[in-house]
Amino acid sequence: MVNIIYRHYQKGDDKQLADLFNRAFQMNGFGFVRTPKNWKWRYFNSPGFEAEMIQIAEDIDSNKIVGMICVNPVEKVNLNGITYLNGNINDVSCHPDYTRQGIAKRLMQMSLDYMQKKECDISLLLTGFNGFPRKRLYSKFGYKDFNRYFGYVSFPNLYKLIRDLPATLLLFPVLFTFSFIPRVINKICIKLNSYFKRFSYEIAYDTKHFEYMESVNKVFRKIYSGYPSFDKRKIIWARINVSSKRHKPTYITIKKNDKTVGGVILTHCNVYSFKYGLKIRIGITHELFLDKTQFNNEKELNYGYLYLIDKLLKAANRRFVGLLLIEVSSKNCILRRCLKEYYFFKFQEQSIMMLKLKDELKISKPEKSLFVPTYLSLGFP
Repeated sequence: MVNIIYRHYQKGDDKQLADLFNRAFQMNGFGFVRTPKNWKWRYFNSPGFEAEMIQIAEDIDSNKIVGMICVNPVEKVNLNGITYLNGNINDVSCHPDYTRQGIAKRLMQMSLDYMQKKECDISLLLTGFNGFPRKRLYSKFGYKDFNRYFGYVSFPNLYKLIRDLPATLLLFPVLFTFSFIPRVINKICIKLNSYFKRFSYEIAYDTKHFEYMESVNKVFRKIYSGYPSFDKRKIIWARINVSSKRHKPTYITIKKNDKTVGGVILTHCNVYSFKYGLKIRIGITHELFLDKTQFNNEKELNYGYLYLIDKLLKAANRRFVGLLLIEVSSKNCILRRCLKEYYFFKFQEQSIMMLKLKDELKISKPEKSLFVPTYLSLGFP
């Protein structure tokens, strides 16, 4: 008989929690890897952290943490013009040797109890649309599909990709055709089209944090639903006091007639497969935006996205990134079309799920694209 106790985070849990995350997410053959230092940065150092945010299951006979759910951060979001207090569900993890014992259900209930205590209005999480947790766990607790998200990948630096995955050398002609050639064609179009003469860009590494986020906060409120603003504490945590050089940001900013109209943040991390002994450097995009009010029509907006993607790929090449990931709301049809023009491959469909924690709330589907921060979708601020 396994003797499981349930509790909150305690000082000294970091190593075991990082190890649990790695074991749980390597069950699929590959995934991100957390170190204790990285785990502390992601959670313990985040603004407003409380020990009760981390729900833990521990096998006391072996002194081993075997389950975890994180409610972090608890923050205000604006949906359709109304502000709600939201609790984000992250890193639902169970040790492979302890699955199907009701651990995740107990931890989910503890998480909901915590959010009720904090008087949250809603709770959001992101999960694979066809995955087991969506159907067998989250839906049973009342979470409902709220929006769809898609993952797109490209290959900015084929040399790095082949170094990470030597087997891809066999696919070099295909990868070259579907990544490098479309970039060249779009670069030529940008050079020849007089409309692009109005544009300029800047790529800055680990500088201009507050200036950039000020632009993001202004634009995101207009073009996205569900955006939680970045204040000074959040910027210092997510962009300045990071746990490693991989998480230091590259800021890509584009201007039209010397006015900032768009940008994107780029960091990178490693994806590991312990089973196959592989490590792949992957670029992660954050806070991609384009101020639609600065473009007169859909055609011009399309040009803006093409220009921004071109500079993002340039920045990713500078960071020696072999694989680049962009997450896009299903409602952002123009950006999705532009990614196809660069031959980004759509590889994943995910569901944003919502639970109303107050019965009287009536929340309709967002009219604008729903913004999902990367600390909810990928676990990286």
